[in-house]
Amino acid sequence: MSALLPRIFYLLAAFAILLLLWPNPVTLFMAACFSCLTLPIYRRQLCRAKLRIRQLERHWPQGFRRRFCTACLRQQPMYGYIIFIISTLVIPVGTLVLLVSPQAAAGLARLRELRENNFQLPEHWQRSIREMLDTLPDIPSIEQSFNDLVKNLDSMASDAVGMLVSHSFDVLGGTMNVLWTTFLFLTLTVIFTAYARPIRIMAGRLFQMPQQQLHRFIHAIYRALRAIMLGVVLVALAQGFLCGIGFAVAGVNQPAFWGMLAALVAPIPMVGTALVWLPLCISLWFTGKTMAAVGLGLWGMLAVTSVDNVLRPLFLRQGIDAPFFVLILAILCGLASFGPVGLIAGPVLLAFAIQARKEADHIYPMP
Repeated sequence: MSALLPRIFYLLAAFAILLLLWPNPVTLFMAACFSCLTLPIYRRQLCRAKLRIRQLERHWPQGFRRRFCTACLRQQPMYGYIIFIISTLVIPVGTLVLLVSPQAAAGLARLRELRENNFQLPEHWQRSIREMLDTLPDIPSIEQSFNDLVKNLDSMASDAVGMLVSHSFDVLGGTMNVLWTTFLFLTLTVIFTAYARPIRIMAGRLFQMPQQQLHRFIHAIYRALRAIMLGVVLVALAQGFLCGIGFAVAGVNQPAFWGMLAALVAPIPMVGTALVWLPLCISLWFTGKTMAAVGLGLWGMLAVTSVDNVLRPLFLRQGIDAPFFVLILAILCGLASFGPVGLIAGPVLLAFAIQARKEADHIYPMP
């Protein structure tokens, strides 16, 4: 009974905190992930501050000046960490706003126009397609297959762009909700980082798990998050940047805006940035800009897609010990189960499952 009672109290404490934060599960999960990813930065700052305090205590005499400098050095890691995590959000968002905001109005107007037209092809596009169909051999199967392909592509693009537009309008229309979510995310990240050690000790006692074993789980999740940051986020930004360059060279209006959309859809496996640059290629083709359309298509297939095919498997497999096909499956299942946050939740859960299997094999070795 004496061993069970503390576990009950720990469980009640965890349940109370979870109940308090239950209306914000995505923010809670993202803050925990970001804290796990940036915790080494905070610990390095903490170690430097402790070293400076020891040096100060050895060389400075007792007095007000020493106590004041010591108090400042003790607070420096936390304030430095807060400035760091705010900068990681403000600098990218500020840069994005400066690049995209001059083109956002026209780009959103174009997206609204597509949405109002149910993302159907313009009439002159349909006439061109009918002319191409007339040049095909009079074989019903070829025409039917072509019609089915166009219908499926149009449906897929309509769903993807429609979801993107609706979420964009929700974000733009819910400024206070965005501010509250951002504040909660930053606050929870700081709390998880500052109390990482007590949280780890409480989790170990709650699940009766040795701290070394718990540390291995945390390290596996950290490596998975780092792989996601490099293999998903940075690769998506690189693809969006390359798409923006291609759009500007090809003469597409609002290239920064379309490059931002390409970066947003880049993490989607198998299709990715093609959801943006392929329709723009078709648009250039039917407006008479044949060379620009061909050049943009080659740029998308060779440069943009190569970044995805080379860098993403390299980064993901360095952080998660699983075949790349399994990683893609985890991302797809995460997207289907949790929505956009599944891009992170899927690989993290896969890394957790792999580490749990390793721990079980260590206790009960397989014959």
